[in-house]
Amino acid sequence: MEYNTFTNIRNNDYESKQHGIILEDLHDENVLFRAGVFYFFDTVFYLSKRFFDKN
Repeated sequence: MEYNTFTNIRNNDYESKQHGIILEDLHDENVLFRAGVFYFFDTVFYLSKRFFDKN
C-alpha cells in the first residue's frame, strides 16, 4: 500500500492523499493476490474532494 501512496489511517483503512482515494475494511480476509493481480472483496472505497480537484 505504501508503494502506491496509501497510508494507514486507522485499523484496516487506508488513504492516498495523492490520488484522493480512501479504502476501508482492507484486511487479509478481504484481499487475495494471484498471478500478480490483487482482488478486493467486501472493501469500501470513497473518492475524496481531492480526487476531483486534481484535474
